[in-house]
Parts: sequence; C-alpha cells; structure tokens
Amino acid sequence: MNCFYPLLNEGGELSLNSSYEKLIRYAKDNHIPLKISFETFKNGYLSGNYESVDQYLSSYYSLLKPEVDETTSRHEFAIPKWYYNTGLTLPRKPNYSKYKLLSNVKVGDVIFEANGGFGITGHIAIVEGEFYDKKLGVNYIRVIEAIADGVVRSVLDDERIVDKDVAVLRAQKHQAITQNAVDFCISQLGKSYCLDLCKDTSKNEKDWYCSELVWAAYYNSGLNLETSSTYNEPGISPRDLKSSYSLSVVDILHEDKKNRLLPMYLLFVAIVFMIRRCMKKGKKY
Repeated sequence: MNCFYPLLNEGGELSLNSSYEKLIRYAKDNHIPLKISFETFKNGYLSGNYESVDQYLSSYYSLLKPEVDETTSRHEFAIPKWYYNTGLTLPRKPNYSKYKLLSNVKVGDVIFEANGGFGITGHIAIVEGEFYDKKLGVNYIRVIEAIADGVVRSVLDDERIVDKDVAVLRAQKHQAITQNAVDFCISQLGKSYCLDLCKDTSKNEKDWYCSELVWAAYYNSGLNLETSSTYNEPGISPRDLKSSYSLSVVDILHEDKKNRLLPMYLLFVAIVFMIRRCMKKGKKY
C-alpha cells in the first residue's frame, strides 16, 4: 500500500504525492507508455541528489520529452521503421555504403540513438553480431533491443544510423564479458516492454525497457554501466549509458585496419598450411 505525502511541503513546494500525479498525467496526455509506481518514484527521489522535489520532477520531463516523427502526427514509437523487430531474416537489403559498420562494429557494442525512443528520450540496443542472410545473399548486423513489441532482434545499417543519429559505444577494457552480456539479452527475447523506470537485474524479470535491459546484461556480467557523473537521470536512461565512463565511442567512418587485415592473415596461414600438408604427402601444389 502506497504511503502518500501531503500536497505541499513546509516550503510550499509540490510534494512527492502531487508530483507523482502530475507526472502520470503528463505521460497520459503525451501518449507516453509510462508505468512507474509511486514506490519507484519515491525511492528515486530519496536516493538521488536533488535539491527539491520540483527539480526531481523536471528530470522526468526532460527524460520523457515526447519525440514526434516528422513524417507522421503520432509518436515515433507507435510506427516503427523496417529495421525494428526483423527476427532472424532480413525483410529487405540493408545499406552499408557509407559507414564502416561491418568492419568496425563488434559483438556486445552498445547502440545509442539520440533521436526517437519508445516513450523515452533516446534509445539503447546491443549488438548480437554479424550474420549472413541466405535469401538476400548479404551480411548484416543484428541487434537485440527492448521496444514497444517487446525484446526483439533488429537490424543496424546506414539508414538507421542517419535516422536515429546513432553512436556506437564499446566497453573497451571489458571485451571478455561482452558475449556474456549478449547471451543474457538472448535469454530475454520474447519478453514484454514496460517503461517502469526500475533497475531490475534478474534474468527472471518479466519485462524491460531499452536501457534497463542492456544495463542489466552487463551488470550480470560484472560491469555496471550506470553513469557515476552528476548527470544521472531517473531509472537507467539511454543518456546515462551514453555518459558512462566505461563506454567509449567507436569510429564508424574509417575502416578498422586491424579487422580488415585479420581475414587476410588467416587466409595466408591457411594457404601455408595446405602447402606444407601437400609437401608431406609428396604432392605438387
């Protein structure tokens, strides 16, 4: 049972009770699928470094600022693009003509989208890896993310980079645990989306929002990606992860020479091995 505070505190400011009611009303009026409980709202204030309840409420307004798709009159999360929720196959051929995504993006990279979001300002996904689509005959980058449809597989390509103003982030000093983080997200596929702004970490959690899922994946792998700076929003927000000291921005404009040379080196080793094997058998190569 929730314990509500008086409408105003001694200084005449809005109380937690009235601020919570204002927040819920704001979300409803702007068609934001917020499902935060009063207990979560209260705990966020008590554990945060806020000068007043008014400042705390303003942090929610900033986080939940509605993002409208210029091509429609409805909120962007209501009409997803083709690259969302694609599953294990491609609905169309992705574009990799400008950005060096196929050579530079790695398993476990964190995808931050500045534009749009699913009821929240910004969006977060995690790279599952590079895959090959037999029907279209192309390689592509697949991500896992929590969107309005739930926890799903989607595609990252140049179109999405431009549409969503994407930054690719990497836990450079923690590459040994990236596959564990991805495996956690794979285990959550099919679960529902819920913007409750909690900080859940259990693999048995029944629902997720985007940044919470990726944060929990790394948290369970031994790395806390939550920002420790003064810029810390309610819950685990996309901008919290973007500001994390554990993540660095990946260059996607210039090809990674190390990644490009590795296949050539492996091919060279394979050829040398074949020549030596043939020589041992007394065959000409």
